[in-house]
Order: sequence, then structure tokens, then C-alpha cells
Amino acid sequence: MQKSAPTVPKLMVMVVFALTCFGLLLFLWLSFGGPIPLKPEGYRVKVAFPEATQLGLQADVRVAGVSVGKVVKKDVDPAHPNRTVATLQLTNKFAPLSQDARAILRQKTLLGETYVELTPGNAKGPKVPEGGWLKDSRVAKTVQLDEVFQALDPVTRRAFQSWQQSLAKSIGTGPSSRGQDLNDAFGNLPGFAQDATDVLQVLDEQSGDVRRLVKNTGVVFGALNENEAQLHNLITNSSDVFSATQKEKEALAETFKIFPTFLDESKATFAKLEGFSKNTDPLIRQLQPAMRDLKPTLADTRALAPDLQHLFRNLDPLITASKTGLPALRDVLNGTNPVLQQLQPFLENLNPVLQWLEYNQKLVADFIGNGAAALVDTVPVRRPDIEVGHYLRQFGPVGPETVAIYPNRPTSNRGNAYLPPTGYSGPERARQMIVPSFDCKNTKSGGSETTQFPDKSADPSCWVAPPAAYPPGNTSEFPHIQKLDYSKPNG
Repeated sequence: MQKSAPTVPKLMVMVVFALTCFGLLLFLWLSFGGPIPLKPEGYRVKVAFPEATQLGLQADVRVAGVSVGKVVKKDVDPAHPNRTVATLQLTNKFAPLSQDARAILRQKTLLGETYVELTPGNAKGPKVPEGGWLKDSRVAKTVQLDEVFQALDPVTRRAFQSWQQSLAKSIGTGPSSRGQDLNDAFGNLPGFAQDATDVLQVLDEQSGDVRRLVKNTGVVFGALNENEAQLHNLITNSSDVFSATQKEKEALAETFKIFPTFLDESKATFAKLEGFSKNTDPLIRQLQPAMRDLKPTLADTRALAPDLQHLFRNLDPLITASKTGLPALRDVLNGTNPVLQQLQPFLENLNPVLQWLEYNQKLVADFIGNGAAALVDTVPVRRPDIEVGHYLRQFGPVGPETVAIYPNRPTSNRGNAYLPPTGYSGPERARQMIVPSFDCKNTKSGGSETTQFPDKSADPSCWVAPPAAYPPGNTSEFPHIQKLDYSKPNG
């Protein structure tokens, strides 16, 4: 057995491999919804929901359909009996939360997937402090489907069951089934319910006027019943109207004769309107959150209008000054022409480097993002005042090539010092179960090979990635970056 100290290339390979493994594990952790390690806590607020049995950790917190945070904790608090205390962590853009904001639990589908829906409230009003509570009065109660059915008495439940059975028969099966129409109706139900909620909320806010409307309607019918003579005259006059209509029966017959044509034209028009409504329905749904957010914008615009009026009325001095200022600005811009010409050689050499870093942006991001994490661990030291004790985590691969020297590359040897930016992902990487090799000359066939069972049979798969896509037109296995020539039209 030959023993030797690890060389610098071997140490670099170990470091790169360790960073790659760490980056892959971190990517998988984040992809499955895990929190970012070592990430500082954001703005958090507590909300007590009356019914939150289906609310899970890491559930979405949304405002107008846009995710603005996550549910990071669930707990109980004696100060809020029969309620589940959920801790919401919001992104910095939507923090802090206004005290007049509203919260309610909603479901993405009929099968569950509960999330928290927030209504931001007044942006200029008082805010909930970090770690504070949203008032229980601002938390709306969620009505579950089973609570609706439990509110029905036995007679109503049996009638509902009979109605469901008759509905199933009317839908039918086979080619003549109306199931798609029913699905479309259920698809439009959330929007209808939302709109109906808005209408009923307006009626609830105007409950006094609604009561007066019902009362006045009764007064009108009472008045009609009291003045029977006028009601008799109304009926008599209606008889005269029908008599006059009978005298114009020929014109009425002509009207009914052309009415089918009118119906056909109306049918075609309504069909086009239906298509137009279906096409505009997604747009209208997307505009609803914007329209709700537009109200405070218009209110702020109204407050800004006097300032704008004052601004436009005082533009005359600026226009006068611009008569001399704009020519001076033109002279300054003309004077920058030699400076920009001197920047051309520098940019011709700098831009190819930046484009190469952009092409390898995933590798650069992994190097920058994972470099600090690889050096974060420490060990106890004797002199903590001058020593830190950082160490670099690494491991040594063990195999036949680590205990012997081969005159030629073994058929199982795979390696590549020029990995493409997406060498650790992609369909070919998933199919071969191995990163691309620099070449496959040492395989048994002398070329690319695919092993059916990579971990159980034969040598590992071997495949060669195509040449790097940058610089444009590159066909070499060793990409060479050259400076650009901006003096040419396509330089």
C-alpha cells in the first residue's frame, strides 16, 4: 500500500464535492417546504382563530390571492379560550400589519388545504407591534360545510337527500350527461359566493333602509287596498289598452312574424356575448383585487390633487429656467462623448467576464451562498481570546483507486473538471444517474454507456455533455473567452 499526503487538487476536489452535497441537501430541504437554515426571523403577529383544526404549519398567508407569509407556529392561550393561536410570519414588504386588518381561514379546494386570508386595512392607521396580537374582533368566523348540514332538521335533511337523488338522475350518464355543466357551475360558485357576500354585506350595512323598504312596500299595498275605486279604474283602463291593441292586430301579427328572425339574430348576438364573457371572466377576476386596492389609491390621489394643482401652476419659472438650462445640459452630454469612448476598451474586456459569470450563475451562487456555511462549525480552543477554532468539514472517498496506482484509467473511473452550469440537474442527468464525464474513452465500449441498474450491476453510466453554450458558437471542450469588438455592428 502506497501512502502519500493529499495534494492540493485532491483537497480542492474534496471541498467542491462537500459543498455540492451540502447545496443539494439544502435545495431538497427548501423544495419540500422546509425553513431556510440560519435565516433571521421576520415580522411575526399572533392571531386567535375560533376553528383552526385543518390549519397546518407552513400554511400560506395571503392578501388578495398573493402569498405574503407563512404560519410558523400553533399554540393555545388561556387568555383566548376555545381558540387556536396561530403565529404568522409576514414578509418585510407587507409588515407591519395594521390594527384594523381582518383575518379569516379559507380553503383552496373542497378537500381542504386551509390558508389564512388577510385584508390589509388602512395603511396609515396604527400597526400591530412585533409579536403582538390581532384583536379577536378582527378575526372572522369560518363556517364549515359540516356545520351547515348540522343546522338542518331531520325533515330538511331527508328533503335534501331526495333532491340530491333527483339531481343525480337529471344529470344522467353517458354522452348525454350534464356533468360538465355541473362542474362549470361549481367552478363559478366561489365567485358568485364572493359577490353575494359583498351584496349581503352592503344590505347588512343598510339594514335600516331595508327595513323601511319592506315597511313602505306594505304601506303601498295597504293604500291600494284602501282606494278600491282607483284600482277599479286601473283595471278598466287596462281593458281599454287591450282593446286598442286588438284593433292593431295586423301590425301586431307582423311584429310576431318578424319576431323569429329577431330571436335568431339575438341568439347569435348572445352567443358572441357569452364567448366574450367567458374570455373576459379571468380578466375580471384578476382585476377584482386591484379594484379593491384602488380605493385607497383614489383617496390618496384626492388628497394629492391640491399639491398637483399648485405644482402645475408654478411650472412657469421652471420653463423659463429650462431655456438656458437645457442648452447647458446638451453641452454637458456632448462633453461626455470622449469619456464614453474611453470606456469602450474597458467594457470590451469586462462584459465577456460578466457574461461568463451569468452563464455559470448557479455555480457562482452555490459558491457564494454555501461557502460561509461550510466554515461555520467550530471546536473548543484553549485560547478563546485569540482563537476561533473553525474547521472545514470534509470526507475522504474510499475505493480501489484510493489504495492503488493504476497504469491506465479503470473502466469505472468517471470525472470532469469542466462541469457545465446545469451538470447536477436536467433530464439526461436524471436518466444516467450520474453527472457528465469529460470523456468516455476508458469505458469497455470506448464511448458513452448507460447502466441499467447503476448501484447493482456493471460500471457507472458514462455520458459527455455538449460543449458550453458560451461563448456563442463554441465547439471546444475548453471554452476560451475573448474580448468583444464594439467597433463592429454586432460586436
